[in-house]
Amino acid sequence: MAKKSTMILQDGIIEWYDGPEWDDVAEEVFSEQATHVKESAQSGAIWEDRTGDARAGLDTLVENVNGAVTLSLFHTVDYGQWLETIQNGRFAIIMRTLEEQANIVFREAVKKISLAREGDRV
Repeated sequence: MAKKSTMILQDGIIEWYDGPEWDDVAEEVFSEQATHVKESAQSGAIWEDRTGDARAGLDTLVENVNGAVTLSLFHTVDYGQWLETIQNGRFAIIMRTLEEQANIVFREAVKKISLAREGDRV
């Protein structure tokens, strides 16, 4: 399996949002957004499909480990690493997708955490 590329929202990045009670909210948002990230990668890949395995094999994983919530996008086919690196990255989709989607994912996480915090104060 190729190396995973990851987006991270970790407690302490913005002190106001710090606290383990908000990790679950961030994880929920990342899980919701993972589908959009995966679909974006699949539709944005410019390589020509021969079997469809590489496109179908793009996948995401959301983890919450000690307050670090991560969303990983990766290839499940052995040759995925070559699609990311051949011809000076001409067919690369992982980093391009994460760069395009990161602001959306983080904005949604901050919005939901803010709403959860407001509800907690009521």
